[in-house]
Amino acid sequence: MALAAWGLPVSTHTSRVVGADAVVEKMKYWGEHRHDVEHEIDGLVVKVDEMSLHRRLGTTSRAPRWAIAYKYPPEEVTTKLLDIRVSVGRTGRVTPFAYMEPVTVAGSTVSLATLHNGSEVKRKGVLIGDTVVLRKAGDVIPEVLGPVADVRDGTEREFVMPTHCPECGTLLAPAKEGDVDVRCPNQQYCPAQLRERVFHVSGRGAFDIEVLGYEAATGLLEAKVIGDEGDLFSLDAEKLIEVPIFRTNAGSLSANGKRLLANLDSAKDKPLWRVLVALSIRHVGPTAARALAGEFGSLQRIREASVDELAAVDGVGSTIAAAVVEWFSVDWHQQIVDKWASAGVRMEDERDDSIPRNLEGLSIVVTGSLETYSRDQAKEAILVRGGKAAGSVSKKTAFVVVGEAPGSKHDKAVELGVPVLDEDGFRRLLEDGPDAVAPTDLDESE
Repeated sequence: MALAAWGLPVSTHTSRVVGADAVVEKMKYWGEHRHDVEHEIDGLVVKVDEMSLHRRLGTTSRAPRWAIAYKYPPEEVTTKLLDIRVSVGRTGRVTPFAYMEPVTVAGSTVSLATLHNGSEVKRKGVLIGDTVVLRKAGDVIPEVLGPVADVRDGTEREFVMPTHCPECGTLLAPAKEGDVDVRCPNQQYCPAQLRERVFHVSGRGAFDIEVLGYEAATGLLEAKVIGDEGDLFSLDAEKLIEVPIFRTNAGSLSANGKRLLANLDSAKDKPLWRVLVALSIRHVGPTAARALAGEFGSLQRIREASVDELAAVDGVGSTIAAAVVEWFSVDWHQQIVDKWASAGVRMEDERDDSIPRNLEGLSIVVTGSLETYSRDQAKEAILVRGGKAAGSVSKKTAFVVVGEAPGSKHDKAVELGVPVLDEDGFRRLLEDGPDAVAPTDLDESE
């Protein structure tokens, strides 16, 4: 094998077989011997061992057609449920979680697992003190399946969902009638929600600020150098030196403190969609934030938009639109935006007037590998021209751009009669708009 010859570590358990029956036998064998391997495995990958077929088979949007993963059922273990505690998230949601005796499952030690909400605790039928069955869902996320009822000794007790916030003492309630989740309505001042929101600002989907981790968020609030996330971009060396974790033994600002100030300063120029995610508006993640930023271009325009105007944006809808309008109707939310703006955070995307908006309203799908554009570059080229970089093909799709190994999206386009462009056609589409794409620019396979 070439990789081994190059000195790279490769599995010694790889084997070549002929026929489907032999593949099934291998699956059965490793299902019985998966724990005999020197490292954890959660399944096998079966590949067609003929390179010439790889190109012919192509890929889907997510995986090659010449390879498939076979997953074994997750490993299940038992452990003692010592307690059920609750945590408060950045939107006030109160979540019970299992606190257990540490146990090894699927290669790592687990002692905590979410129980989602009070109704789920009752549905699972678990009691504090139970021996419970634990697994990792998808061999990743710890999940309590239920109790081993036969070994109960009568000392177990039922979990009672708290009526008041464990952090600030506020009476808990559902956000609206019929919700299974209960929330702390003290959104502005609840210490738990404040910590989570400040930490969220630094997340990869938001401003992506290194050094501003959970410990730093807690330290900033405890030292009272910030009152909430709105004060983050106004931090300076004089304030930051008051936080113990950013102060050296000699009393000067630490290297991490200097890095945090530099990272906060550079984050002020991040694109608008990241600002939207960082605001902790319920239901607004990166996808919805990109759609809103692309349509409106500035936070002020989003702030002034009606529910109907927001809901009309492709990828947003009425639920997200209502959440955005509701968020901006709260005075202290608006104060956060105003503080960020005063500190120099960019509140609108800069648009290059030299780039024509010639794809306005068009839904374009890119599939396969292009020679001169990465996937992100192709997506950005479509967005800055007013188009929508869609992820799936439908009758509303204007064009499908195909590169090498395009997969099922190309097939779907052919089935629906959607125009298919090669890379040269895509380049002409970007430069001159849809009218410039002649039938000869369409993929010759059509």
